Amino acid sequence: MMTQTQSDQVGYRVAVDIGGTFTDAVCLSPEGTVRPAKALSIPGMQDSSVLEAVERIGVGLAEVGDFIHGTTTALNALLERSGARLAMVVTRGFRDVYEIGRASRPEMYNIHYHRPPMLLRRRDVFEVAERVGADGEVVLPLDEAAVTALAARLAADYEAVAVCFLHAHRFTGHERRAKELISAAAPGLAVVASHEVAPQWREYERFSTTLVSAYVTPKIGDYLSRLETRLAVGGLPVPLHVMQSNGGVMTAQMGVRRAVQTLFSGPVGGTVAGVAIGAQLGVDRLICVDMGGTSFDVSLVVNGAADIDAELEIEGHPVLTPSVIMHSLGAGGGSIIHVESGGLRVGPESAGASPGPACYARGGERPTITDANLLLGRIPEDTRMAGTVALDRAAAERAMARAATELGLDVTRLAAGAVAVADAAMADAIRELTVARGIDPREFDLLAFGGAGPLHAVALAEELAIPRVIVPSAPGTLSAWGMLQADVRHDLVRAFFAVAARVPAGRVAEELRALRVEARGLLAAENVSPAQMVLQSSADLRYAGQEYTLTVPLPERVDGAALGEVTELFHAAYQERYGHSNPAEDVEIVNLRVAAIGVRPRPAMPPLQARPLPAPTRWARTVFSGEAHDTAVHDRTELGAGSRVIGPCIVLETGCTTLVPPGWQATLTEHGHLILERLT
Repeated sequence: MMTQTQSDQVGYRVAVDIGGTFTDAVCLSPEGTVRPAKALSIPGMQDSSVLEAVERIGVGLAEVGDFIHGTTTALNALLERSGARLAMVVTRGFRDVYEIGRASRPEMYNIHYHRPPMLLRRRDVFEVAERVGADGEVVLPLDEAAVTALAARLAADYEAVAVCFLHAHRFTGHERRAKELISAAAPGLAVVASHEVAPQWREYERFSTTLVSAYVTPKIGDYLSRLETRLAVGGLPVPLHVMQSNGGVMTAQMGVRRAVQTLFSGPVGGTVAGVAIGAQLGVDRLICVDMGGTSFDVSLVVNGAADIDAELEIEGHPVLTPSVIMHSLGAGGGSIIHVESGGLRVGPESAGASPGPACYARGGERPTITDANLLLGRIPEDTRMAGTVALDRAAAERAMARAATELGLDVTRLAAGAVAVADAAMADAIRELTVARGIDPREFDLLAFGGAGPLHAVALAEELAIPRVIVPSAPGTLSAWGMLQADVRHDLVRAFFAVAARVPAGRVAEELRALRVEARGLLAAENVSPAQMVLQSSADLRYAGQEYTLTVPLPERVDGAALGEVTELFHAAYQERYGHSNPAEDVEIVNLRVAAIGVRPRPAMPPLQARPLPAPTRWARTVFSGEAHDTAVHDRTELGAGSRVIGPCIVLETGCTTLVPPGWQATLTEHGHLILERLT
């Protein structure tokens, strides 16, 4: 939401989320009315996709007082290995920390396992003379002349440099000075120091995080700078903000400095929306599933908050930055149906926006899940995808027939089989985030969104015995709407090693005060007023001698009694996560954290009015479990609060189709959300 200064200037607020197939835009008026729009994503021209989507919502940039963007630029650069030519500067004697890693085998029984490729080669790692001891004593001064000489070589061969010195997570002086020298001698280089992005213990994880951030910095910097310029030329009067992996927003300029925090900039918008929708409906446990054109993303809302972890791993690289826990796979409406080793496969390759599914009639010749849903009658033939793309059933049949012939099936059976394969893969993705972590999905509601999510939601709920499905208002653009529910957020961390029962409470309080001062400064730099600032403190704890930690909240005032309560919370959290605990063991504090939140006002959405249930706009012939049914088609915009439709039926709206199978019903709430439940 807007800072007070921004909200005083202009009322319109805009968010844009780029996907592999569509770019979604949402405009929120001061009165709370929502105006969504979609545009086809343009490969390699994301800034143009953003501007086209904004143009379709019909609001001039000069009228916008807050602009938030979710981008996949950093994530794609990492996944596609298209980031910067990268070098690393390390303490002499520690050249191989990154290459050795943890020397572990993540898939112990997989004889075909291959470690993901590293982001740089050993010859791209350069040593310099310097050494600071674990207690902060300077054992060997930084060789500044060597750093300056090295900078010229780096400028000639590389685009980005990661500076990672021993113990720099606590004692930052040498790293700061090395960055200053390199930046002065080679101003065109992107230089990222480890203490800026991951001031935490464990050298390998800190080095890895810094390398990932440096690797994506030039791309995200170029993209955001280009977009900011085009928006400013178009008349945008306020700074561009970007989503972070932690579910908060920050200015684009801050995003360039902390590029690693934009890795999940796009997908987390849906999770933030889930928190807001859960609050509206009084639901505090949600499984959020976002099925778009290219991918399927799963995240959780637990106890009314996004499920966030202090560390994640992506493509084999540990990253020390708070992020919404998310599991993704290549299963979307554009996922290609193909035959492999004599069996039916779906994805992970996607038709994307160009050429798109065969039924888009834009040159695609391979069948996709969208084609399958069209042939099964789950998407009516006269639907216009994203409100503009007409569908060609004959083209979908031709594409599907090629694979059907190879498998000896008819087109309808192949389409049904492909949908079943995709549903099974998506159900397994939900299990990865729930059952595999000791969480029972039956205790959650399923929040389904994205252009294709509500088409498959009930099948997933039935597979996992989830009792209720929620299809939110404007599900096709929910991630963009969720960005408008996000607060400004910065996560600060400071290494702090002590046994909780023996550390003076005053020492903990002193460290937290310093972090809070820094946190307020960051928020003030983003024009957040003191009244809007909320600071949340926590600590990373572990049993003595363990390697990994759990994060436990800290009270506002920390004293001896409070630390005792915190250790009890840790024992309880450990018991919940691992099924056992050891209250007799010493508990160690490893890190102190402060989440700096700038609360942004959220205008209330006007409630829907009740109205009589209208007759279906038309009827479709839809296949369920191998049998064709006459299926009512309803226009969602014609439904009022309390409207209830009985399956089988289809609820259509711009950008999304909701499928209500036989045996289910859907009821529209006053907030505009569809609640799908089994008929009793």
